[in-house]
Amino acid sequence: MKHFILLTISLLCLVSCREDEKPIDIDPVDLLPPATQHGAVMFACTVNGEPYICKGYDQVTSYYQWVNGGYGFVVTGSKKTELMLTVGLFNREHAPIELGTFILNDEKPGYGGGGHVRKQTLQTNVSYTNSIYTGEMTITKFDLQNEIVSGTFWFDIENPWTGETIEIRNGRFDTHFSQ
Repeated sequence: MKHFILLTISLLCLVSCREDEKPIDIDPVDLLPPATQHGAVMFACTVNGEPYICKGYDQVTSYYQWVNGGYGFVVTGSKKTELMLTVGLFNREHAPIELGTFILNDEKPGYGGGGHVRKQTLQTNVSYTNSIYTGEMTITKFDLQNEIVSGTFWFDIENPWTGETIEIRNGRFDTHFSQ
């Protein structure tokens, strides 16, 4: 009986493990958490097609605070990968944070995106959106009473060492902010 079971298992393995079968391609966007609006404490996107997912207060930071005569806004996800250390969005010179879609560029007042880009030597350098490397941020929820901000985004930045474009796509965030 033991030999029969071993033979059956061996045959099943041979039949199911065919060399000509291709692995199933999974779209990296399908690996990202859904876009929500309830304070899930999440910041996620794809960086050059690779998932970049940050969850919890140790990886996601957001504030909307009175700074130097106006409100400053920042939301970031921090996770050490081969290319990125931090990806973030912010307002420049107290541009208002409200529901709507905003261009990420170097306009002041305005809005920006950026990230700490890593080099193989473990050096980091910051790169921001500007008049050439742009994107969009859409605020889908901004609740001052419950301190929740949610939205979607995409943008490009320049790799400071290679000059290549880094594509930040399919971004979404949903978190509480401090005031």
